[in-house]
Amino acid sequence: MHSLAEELWSEWSSFPSQDEETNSSEISGLVSVLSCRKNETEGTVTLGSVRLWALRRLAKLWKNSRWRELNAAAAMRIPPDMKGRVELILPGTLYEEITTPGERKKWAWARGVWGGCGALYVPRSGYYLVMRIGPESVIRRMERILNQIPVSWSGRVQHGKSELMLRDQQGIVSFLSKIGLSDVSLSIEDKAILRSMRDQANRMRNCDTANIRKTLKAAEEQTELARKLSREGVLTSLPALFRELVEARLEHPEESLSDLGKRLSTPITKSTVKYRWKRLCEFLNEVNSDAKNA
Repeated sequence: MHSLAEELWSEWSSFPSQDEETNSSEISGLVSVLSCRKNETEGTVTLGSVRLWALRRLAKLWKNSRWRELNAAAAMRIPPDMKGRVELILPGTLYEEITTPGERKKWAWARGVWGGCGALYVPRSGYYLVMRIGPESVIRRMERILNQIPVSWSGRVQHGKSELMLRDQQGIVSFLSKIGLSDVSLSIEDKAILRSMRDQANRMRNCDTANIRKTLKAAEEQTELARKLSREGVLTSLPALFRELVEARLEHPEESLSDLGKRLSTPITKSTVKYRWKRLCEFLNEVNSDAKNA
């Protein structure tokens, strides 16, 4: 079974190519967050990323974009072992054109930003989505877009890059749905339901375990008291109601208080059983005190 993060990148990478304007908008978002090194002498810009799948998607989208005349795949430098940093060399003027804010399709642009710098983490509880964005202009535009949906993002600066973070599960689902990743959105909701059911089952199990331990401890203490009353020779001198309760405990040493009360000739409640055992303890203490003073 694939992890949610793997499902997410699989859906993003295989997201269908759209019309020219939509593809161009996604390319713009993706290129905007790639690391950038300018060569003033040659008039080029070298973009880099360790996300090979992101550059592969860029090459796929490029074929039906405003800039299709340039062979993006040929302009890429991919390590022979397909690991490590992938680079894309573009003319400086083209880079400026691609990254200059314009009337882009906002959610396609956001999908490109996400693919270039986003990540989803699934700890033992909850979810954690983050986008590590370098350029200040990009983060400002992303914030304006995100403000259009009721999602509470937080921000911070980490290692020289601004981070937008989202920890609310429903907010993550809303964002991923907006950028077109609906399959993973549904998976997150399904997993959230399973987590909730599992947590509830664990709470019930822990509660049951605690109750069982409490019941066994009470039964053990009462059985010991019943045996002591018998050893002290005072069992026959007890009132009939108390004697019947002690005898029932000796016969059923592991019964709960409720079940023990039901076994009496005149059934009594759990609270009445507890009260009578309290009176028995007081009675035994009186007997012991009288024996010491004699």
